[in-house]
Amino acid sequence: MTIKPVKFTVKKPVVIDGHDVGTGVYVGQKISDTEIERSANRPVSYFLHLAVPEEIRDQTAMRRFDLDVTDLVKKGHIIIC
Repeated sequence: MTIKPVKFTVKKPVVIDGHDVGTGVYVGQKISDTEIERSANRPVSYFLHLAVPEEIRDQTAMRRFDLDVTDLVKKGHIIIC
């Protein structure tokens, strides 16, 4: 398995797994040649890292989500920088 850091440019706001992702530049990973991807006929997957503020009692913490954006990259809605 190969994991590479990548930058994504989101061209228009999208909702991924219930999370609002606005336009802008984000970081993430390109994962290629895994057993799961080969079995799904996908040679590569892309995951965008999203940090969302979350209130915990009287404090705000950041919660990170790894969102699968492979289909949006293929459709051109998200561009790899």
